[in-house]
Amino acid sequence: MYILSRLLLLLALLSTAARAASSCVVLQYHHIDERTPPSTSVSPERFAQHLQLIEDLGLQVLPLRQVVSRLRQGRSLPDRCVALSFDDAYESVYRNAWPLLRERGWPFSVFVPSESIDRKRHPYMSWEQLRELAAAGVAIENHSHGHSHLIRRRPGEAREQWLRRVSRDLERAQRRIGEEIGIRPRLLAWPYGEYLPEFGPLLERLGLTGFGQQSGPASAFGGFLALPRFPVSGVYSRLDDLHVKLLSLPLPLSEVEPVSPLLPVGQFRPRLRLVFPPGLDTETLHRGLNCFVDGSSEVELVWETARQLRVQPRFDLQPGRHRSNCTLPAASSGRFHWYSHPWFLRRADGSWYPE
Repeated sequence: MYILSRLLLLLALLSTAARAASSCVVLQYHHIDERTPPSTSVSPERFAQHLQLIEDLGLQVLPLRQVVSRLRQGRSLPDRCVALSFDDAYESVYRNAWPLLRERGWPFSVFVPSESIDRKRHPYMSWEQLRELAAAGVAIENHSHGHSHLIRRRPGEAREQWLRRVSRDLERAQRRIGEEIGIRPRLLAWPYGEYLPEFGPLLERLGLTGFGQQSGPASAFGGFLALPRFPVSGVYSRLDDLHVKLLSLPLPLSEVEPVSPLLPVGQFRPRLRLVFPPGLDTETLHRGLNCFVDGSSEVELVWETARQLRVQPRFDLQPGRHRSNCTLPAASSGRFHWYSHPWFLRRADGSWYPE
């Protein structure tokens, strides 16, 4: 029975084999230090273990810009590949991560909040250190200028004013990084992983590809507003968890609703609708798919049609940032298809948390 089940799963997912060669896992780090906030930190020892695991699994480490270029052009990627990224340009990346990566000759990207560098805030790198990294081949990318909550409108701020403010912030970071490094960024990591569909035209105008903080392998599905990355700091830095993530594949989907991750005011049980493409064995799909909200399995799964699933938590989410994750065992033993959808919730009165 087990062999038959695995065979059915293999046949069900053969039609999505091309997706496996058109995706890449992207890891997101912040501090590489033992003395910084635990939730956004990985110790140098654990980081070295991450790198060894990547090598042991035979993953090809690619520059993030190359991953994006191949996805945009529809070109194939190695079946097992990974790209490394660091948000906020903390000094510990220069001090602790770079030497380990330099020994292996592995590329990586640093997303820079330019105002923090301009103001010489601690514990950020300096422009001189960033220039040294860039001269060694490290990609220096945009993490906004002020690292603010860009999705939030100010009191009395009209939609056009808000979008102009966001545009000025991103353009200022583009200009400052270009002035200091000599190369303008091509990639943007949204501060706090917060983005909205309204930002799409702005990214296109600036020639940027966006990244969020929702988990899952990066693929062309869903466009280039906020490609997923796996946060691997703090409680997410465990080696057994990382092993599964490094081998993950995109969940085969044809449509996702809603497009926006921002929930209407007063809605605390987000409803996610996933539509799967024709050609999948629906019995295997229904039996193998698992979904979670913030790690909880207290989730209602309703198959509205054979290929359309509604995912909704059975509990109210608190104001803040959340994620719905769905996984499906892949034909390759030990691998999983993965999709993550972020949610941004306000208080019942429409105010933001935290302020």
